Amino acid sequence: MKRIYFYALAFAGAAIGCASAFAHNGATGIVAERMMGMLMLGEQMQALTPVINGSSDLNLALIKEAAAMIAAHSGESMTDLFPAGSTEFPSEAQPRIWEDWALFAQYAQKLESLALELGATTDHPAPEASVRIVRNDWASMDTAVLLGLAPKAASSSSEASPSGTEKAPIRSAAAVASDIASTCSACHAVFRK
Repeated sequence: MKRIYFYALAFAGAAIGCASAFAHNGATGIVAERMMGMLMLGEQMQALTPVINGSSDLNLALIKEAAAMIAAHSGESMTDLFPAGSTEFPSEAQPRIWEDWALFAQYAQKLESLALELGATTDHPAPEASVRIVRNDWASMDTAVLLGLAPKAASSSSEASPSGTEKAPIRSAAAVASDIASTCSACHAVFRK
């Protein structure tokens, strides 16, 4: 699994190098803007490499800054940089972006959601061992329900939010950053020349 993330990060590093070369090779207007945005995203992924690799010395300020930068350059901010037909050299965008806009927009939105999730990990860092929390009916029931004295619907889980829905466990920064790297790689595999 770590090999995939290594390749994703290597790909991001190569993309930074290519984007730098192309950015100085005549890109103008919206193409130059999005190349600079992709360059910045690649830089954030390089900064997150120690997090993804499981470094025990996590820099929460760096993680929060990277998350904010990724969130600012994803979602609608990213899709706005891809007006129809903006494929002039040195753009690396494939025309398929506009043919399958819904999928491209989905990747951009997922990247934004993951960036926001990554930022939240700095507020309540999860230990690496608790990346995946397995919940079952027994863990969410109270004693009266277990003894058959109250129906399951009447139980009040300590994990429930005021709206009655169960809160999602906070994942580790490493897990979220890995998902960000995977999202970038998946999008590039489909939409980048």
